[in-house]
Amino acid sequence: MTPPRPPLRLLAAALLAMAAPGGARPPDPPARTCVPAPRSALVVDVRSPRIGARGDGLADDTLALQRAVDAVAGSGGTVSVPKGVYLVNALVSLRLKSDMTLALAPGAVLKAIPNGSAHSSILRVAQVERVAITGGVLQGERAGHTGRGGEWGHGLTLSQARSVVVAGVTVRDCWGDGFYVSGSEDVTFCGVVADHNRRQGMSITSGKRVVVRDSVFRNTAGTLPEDGLDIEPNPGDLVEDVLITGCRFEGNAGYGLEIGVPQAHTGRAWISRVVVERCASTDNGARTLSPSPRAGIAVSNCAGVRITDTRVSGNGLGILLRNGADRSTLRGNSITGNAGDGIVQYLCKGNVISGNTVTGNGGRGIHSPDSDETGISRNTLSGNGPGR
Repeated sequence: MTPPRPPLRLLAAALLAMAAPGGARPPDPPARTCVPAPRSALVVDVRSPRIGARGDGLADDTLALQRAVDAVAGSGGTVSVPKGVYLVNALVSLRLKSDMTLALAPGAVLKAIPNGSAHSSILRVAQVERVAITGGVLQGERAGHTGRGGEWGHGLTLSQARSVVVAGVTVRDCWGDGFYVSGSEDVTFCGVVADHNRRQGMSITSGKRVVVRDSVFRNTAGTLPEDGLDIEPNPGDLVEDVLITGCRFEGNAGYGLEIGVPQAHTGRAWISRVVVERCASTDNGARTLSPSPRAGIAVSNCAGVRITDTRVSGNGLGILLRNGADRSTLRGNSITGNAGDGIVQYLCKGNVISGNTVTGNGGRGIHSPDSDETGISRNTLSGNGPGR
């Protein structure tokens, strides 16, 4: 087995040493020790008279919240958001600045005002650096959305940002994605939850050195792809050095976790060095809008993905490697009780599938149509459907 290149492991050591250790099923309440301490003692309370946020669930607090952000920007200080419901115009967005922390107390909710737009975001972190966001809830407006088209109403959008930590934040009920990451570097998600968003729990379309740790992605449904977490670059984009560790993907209508370059973007988009470890992907794909079955984890049209020590159970398929998901490694995983095949590799070569426990799946334990089987060894298979 070829280990990942040094940049990913160095990144993991630097970022994860600050966080409490996690397992395949971390508790929903996050450990926030992954958040760097503010560089300044300055704290601006959004409910203070000079800022004027109401937090009563009735008043539009967008401008007041932005005043607080602008007062702290560049100082290394903190915007403090006490318990309450703060309405945000997601067409305008609360736009964070460099060198600041946005700290939401338990019970603090930033709630999107219903709109009919295809594009919106409650929080935007764009072209800035050294930002931390902690705690609270970002509440989307999918229940009150007044339009029918589009799928880009997000909770948190990171674009061209650097050195960002998001910890303990729950994003739910968004018209599009809970979390959306593009063109950003050195980003850590720690103990976040994405629940009942319409398109994706999280999308990563481009970026470098992204860590997603001890987080939960569940109940995504409403418009394709309907994934818990989707790593999918657009034409001209590159995603590289991603570590997904200790995460759970549960009850999503699409894939629990999808990693792939669309066939139409072959040679124009790239994914490099993705590691998935100590995760759990369960009960995904049951209500998909797709005509094809969905898997707990799917990898396509990109090479070198490593999936280790992960539990994949109760999905449409277990782990799916397809269309050039070459030189990937599946080792030490438990793939049990899926409706279809446990492990499928289709049109792949050079994969190492070793030391996995593949039991009680409705289809074949390991199925390799039009693929190289030389790397399949020392797996435990029992109680599966017909075939290997």
